[in-house]
Amino acid sequence: MKPNEENEKAKGKMKILVIPTTDWIRHPVPNRLNFIFDNLAGEHEVYVLHFGLCRFKNMVPRETKCELVKTGCIESEDPSLYYLLNFPCHFRTIWGLVKSKKIDVILSTNILPSFAANFVGVPVVFDYLDHLEESASIYYPGSFFGKIVKRVVSFITRYNLRHARSVITVTNELSNFLCDLGVRDIAVVPNGVDTSVLLPMPMDEAKRSLNLKGPVIGYVGSLEHWVDLETVVQALPGLDATLLVVGPGLFTDYGSMIKKLAEDLGVANRVVFTGAVKYSELSRYISAMDIGLNPLKMMKKNEYAAGGKVFNYLSCGRPVLSSRMISLERLLGDEIYYYDDVGSFIVQAKRIFGTKQPNEKYRSLAERYDWKNLSQSYKGVLERSARR
Repeated sequence: MKPNEENEKAKGKMKILVIPTTDWIRHPVPNRLNFIFDNLAGEHEVYVLHFGLCRFKNMVPRETKCELVKTGCIESEDPSLYYLLNFPCHFRTIWGLVKSKKIDVILSTNILPSFAANFVGVPVVFDYLDHLEESASIYYPGSFFGKIVKRVVSFITRYNLRHARSVITVTNELSNFLCDLGVRDIAVVPNGVDTSVLLPMPMDEAKRSLNLKGPVIGYVGSLEHWVDLETVVQALPGLDATLLVVGPGLFTDYGSMIKKLAEDLGVANRVVFTGAVKYSELSRYISAMDIGLNPLKMMKKNEYAAGGKVFNYLSCGRPVLSSRMISLERLLGDEIYYYDDVGSFIVQAKRIFGTKQPNEKYRSLAERYDWKNLSQSYKGVLERSARR
């Protein structure tokens, strides 16, 4: 070992390879790994496989403190086909990087590239964000191909989980699910928020800047079939409110379907779609909302996970109205509001509109889930796995 490498080891500096779920810098919605490893890159060497997915190639790239390593030579609009066709290339890149950079630990949350990482002789920590088989198959709603994708992804994911040195997940419910699969070394690191970026601003000022008036209910996130904006739009005829939808469609026509539903119900004039908005600019949009929405379909992917958008709303001091999900109820209890159907959505929304909200309390709650703090817990798992 060279003198510089010995000094780095003595200081506890790790060389980490991250295998993310998607394009690290061009995907319009930053992933939890973006926040965690941009925090850790200041004290460790962090290399990230850069998947150049066609769907995002024209998006403006975000800055990152991590070192990107380009991989993949075959383009494809379909994400499953992209990873399948580029598997040999991804394996060569991972193998070469491990050997040339002397990687200490691999953090992965992808499916096929993670499978490749099992065979390069370095400890692997797997981040189980949600039920990955549902996440992969949801891009092919109601299709036979989607069923095949779900079955194949389920098989590979279980292999990856059982061969990982450690597994990190986001809720106790997912931890229990992993235990049932035979996974033993599990750490729970919840989702969070960058409270230094998402800051409250006066609601009236935010609404004026976006040309919005009256009560506003808002959703921030991707427009895909795991989201339940159908219930929200169906509730609009019973509410005097505007629905603000902040986020892009990714791989399906879900956004177009919601626009058509709004037209059919005669509320299209009260639904505003902004498209993708930079994370650094979200404060203005969330601050314009009287209520931040977490509308999700009842499926394992949603029921046992707790996504980051809830903390985005709280960081801007806004109350949250969410589909009733067991993991979220156990994590935040009565700090947020829940609904079960169209009727209860209307009742809860009117209740929030008519109640003075403790905005400072919501902000304080979000600060407990700041990424700077959560990244240190994450680092502890990586260090322990690298040492072992």
